Amino acid sequence: MLKDRLEVATDIAKKLANAESAIDQALIAVGVLTSSLPQAQAAVKLSPVSGEVAFAHLETSLFGLLQCRQGMIHLHNELANNIKPGVGLRNIKITAGGDASKIVRPTGLNDDQVDDQVPLAA
Repeated sequence: MLKDRLEVATDIAKKLANAESAIDQALIAVGVLTSSLPQAQAAVKLSPVSGEVAFAHLETSLFGLLQCRQGMIHLHNELANNIKPGVGLRNIKITAGGDASKIVRPTGLNDDQVDDQVPLAA
């Protein structure tokens, strides 16, 4: 049934959005750590050579997170472009409750102008 497929798709969309957000939060945390390490090193007057191995591990971790993020983006696109149409939901908007559900349709002759009263998803 369409209702069942829509419920499952919405559940997957929420889980995907949560996973994407968690990866982004991890990237933010690693970014903070990355900027903190040289500052800490300088504060205790440690030679840059002494932290080389630690920075190599940080590089590996950051690269892994970036690969993970790229994989999630590919998954997101695969679900949206191939799986969603394959289960009969091609023309149905599925959101995880984020900003996409707040987008409004432009009105009038000026495409830059938007009408806050006309939501895209109805």
